Amino acid sequence: MSWSWGERLLTDSAARSKFPAFLRPPHDPGILPILFMRVSTFALALAVPALLLACGARSDPTEFDLGSGGGGGAGGAGGGPPVCTVELCNGVDDDCDGVIDEESQNAGADCITDLPGICKDGTVVCTGGALACAPDQDPKPEICGNGIDEDCNGIIDDACAKGNGCSDDTREVFVDEQQFPHFAACSGGWSIPGLGSLPQCNHLAGDTSPNPSGDGCSAADLCSPGFHICKGSDDVASRSPGGCSGVGFPPNVFFATRQGSTGCGICTLGTDEDPDICNGCSCGGNCKTTELTANDLFGCGTLGEFHDNCGVLNVTSNNGCGALFWPWQCGNGDLCAEAHNVTKPGPEGGGVLCCAD
Repeated sequence: MSWSWGERLLTDSAARSKFPAFLRPPHDPGILPILFMRVSTFALALAVPALLLACGARSDPTEFDLGSGGGGGAGGAGGGPPVCTVELCNGVDDDCDGVIDEESQNAGADCITDLPGICKDGTVVCTGGALACAPDQDPKPEICGNGIDEDCNGIIDDACAKGNGCSDDTREVFVDEQQFPHFAACSGGWSIPGLGSLPQCNHLAGDTSPNPSGDGCSAADLCSPGFHICKGSDDVASRSPGGCSGVGFPPNVFFATRQGSTGCGICTLGTDEDPDICNGCSCGGNCKTTELTANDLFGCGTLGEFHDNCGVLNVTSNNGCGALFWPWQCGNGDLCAEAHNVTKPGPEGGGVLCCAD
């Protein structure tokens, strides 16, 4: 049995003799004093740490300052060391690497700004301790005739000088600009197929321009900045209430629009977009103009097959532009998509109808 020093003092005469008489316990103390000493020893073991804490000592080694490291995270419970977590956008170095708000959660995601035009699309960034949507592109000077708002002011091509509707400033029909301020018939050629392309040669086209055959140009280059190839019957009617009527056309001219058709001479004046019903070879009715409904060409003029079932438009090209003559060419033999394939490598025979934006 192992005895404490207090117990030896009570039972060992040699140990007792080393203490003054007034400090010595009785020679034969019995069991109660021994128990008393054991309890006293235990109490002393509890009392010492309590006294140290009362005097401000630290009981947990983790409470000591172990160096600043990169720490800047939120403090632990009881004022302990920083608790490092995933970096947030809050002005705090949450991940304790010495850098604030870098690689914050949610930063880098796509977002939509409150700006128009090319400034609309953005990316989430952390700035000043808060998330914000920054535009991917800054405003730029307006490029005329491309249908894009580069200066982010909500107006397309607003900084561009608007001509009279035709890029060469010469209207072939609807020449009275007071009566038809938003509508013109413009002659000339183009070499890039289709009627849906954006301008490709900066509007350097037209039958009285230095490039009457439209080399390197699209059909849209025949319209001056601020105008576009009329989208169809409704677009024409909104700018010329009488449509093709009320003015004189020269002989053998055809001016095309982007009016769609499902074939069989049926114009797309409806609302249905079902591709099984509404495509270039379906002859479907009540269809809406889409990329699939590009059969034949429709417009105004004195050249082509006359047609009275396409709103205010009065002439069509017929299959493969068969009702038109050179320089009208409808491309690769696809008889269901003439509007995508048409070219016109010469100024004769008309051109396109141009509507103000």
